[in-house]
Amino acid sequence: MRRIIMTPLRALLPLLLLAACDPADLTEHDYRLSHPIVVEEKAAVALFARPAEGAALSDADRDRLGRLAEESARRGAGPIQISVGALPGEEAGALAFAQTLADTLRAWGVGPVSVSVAGGADAVPQPGIAQVRVPVWEAKAPECGNFERGLNPNYSNAPHSNWGCSIQRNKALMVQNPADLVRARETSGRDGARATTVLEKYGKGEATGAAKEGIAAGSTSDVGSSSGAKSSGGSK
Repeated sequence: MRRIIMTPLRALLPLLLLAACDPADLTEHDYRLSHPIVVEEKAAVALFARPAEGAALSDADRDRLGRLAEESARRGAGPIQISVGALPGEEAGALAFAQTLADTLRAWGVGPVSVSVAGGADAVPQPGIAQVRVPVWEAKAPECGNFERGLNPNYSNAPHSNWGCSIQRNKALMVQNPADLVRARETSGRDGARATTVLEKYGKGEATGAAKEGIAAGSTSDVGSSSGAKSSGGSK
């Protein structure tokens, strides 16, 4: 019987190959890991001066509120917060001003809006000033152009270090709601197949609504009536 004796080098080679193919570290091979997109919660903040007694919001202020509402609807990260400063005895007027701002935002279809009044001369914001804070998600695009690992093949069979960076950067710059990159949205309950049908019809210029069914007016059955009996008798 022939005996096969493995040399130490031959016995060590499979272990080296397994170590080189360690699936735990995929950073060099997966561009989503080597060029990650960081999503952070930021805030869009705007200050509004309280108008004179009996005066309405200016068109410029309404336009600014509209843009804040659009940002909240597009990439909002939480309820909008309105804080207004007031001197002692002016809290009621300040609260009414804050409610006006909140109502204007709600008219744009935003979610919850919280209102608070900060009293005193050292209040933040200052008396007569309202601060509207809109929490939003922001995606940080990775910086590309790093070629630490060259274009030539290497022993780990990994691509160059800049591979896939442009894809990740484009995602971060173009995504409408950066939160979509880190979590899935709740289901809307809509029928996906029906939505596809509507879009196809819209593209063809056809009516997108369901066709109305034609229902004829019904009549009472005459089975068993005297007229039915006469008609079924026939002629002699």
